[in-house]
Amino acid sequence: MLVVALIVSQVIMVRQLAIARAELDAVRQAYKEIIDGKIQPPGGVPLSALEPGTKIAVGFLRKVAQRLESAPQADLDKWVVELERITDKKFDTDVERQGCRTDFVNRMSVAFDGLNWKAENANKLFQRAKTMPTFEAKSWLEAFETLLKTKSENAHLVPLVLIPVDALHSGEKYSVESGNKYLARMKQLTADDVVLWDDKVDEFGGTKLDAAVNIILLDDYFDNEKFQRDKFMSDVGGKRDPNNGN
Repeated sequence: MLVVALIVSQVIMVRQLAIARAELDAVRQAYKEIIDGKIQPPGGVPLSALEPGTKIAVGFLRKVAQRLESAPQADLDKWVVELERITDKKFDTDVERQGCRTDFVNRMSVAFDGLNWKAENANKLFQRAKTMPTFEAKSWLEAFETLLKTKSENAHLVPLVLIPVDALHSGEKYSVESGNKYLARMKQLTADDVVLWDDKVDEFGGTKLDAAVNIILLDDYFDNEKFQRDKFMSDVGGKRDPNNGN
């Protein structure tokens, strides 16, 4: 009888595991359907938009803590040092350094598999980071500040936006030539173009930096590298998906 009971118990456990896996697969598929075909911020879907002045949710802090715990401390420290090098700006306090780590795990979702550190992706991104010249980061920062008519207090957010962009890199090396191409595109944008993208396209809480980069990556709106604003406003304002032309 004991053997029979054990067998029945194992069968039940197997069925319960199968049900749990099916439910998890369904959740993953639903999430995939939500984000597939939609233009995400360059670094992936952030944990939170973290708009200035808004209350930080407990759920967000819990997710940040999980990502911070899953990422090797040594790797996060290397990112802090590298971002200081790229921006030529030192973090003067532990609070600032921790703020940088939080921004990294929040915005650089491409370095994670959900809430878990994805070493292969993270290493690829870090190798790219090491090739970004400081003068390029400064050029991008100045272009962003001119476009958005604001002074940035978090210069480290600029490389976090740029490093995941394949079009700015030749393999794992930052391409100055490509950087100049896309910088020239961004200098044709206006703050209103960015606001329109935020209002009509972005569904994942990207920053205005993300919005600007998303726009300049769309070749259809640059005819011979000249921004086709009328087409952009017509398509985006009418909520036509700028990614597939439908």
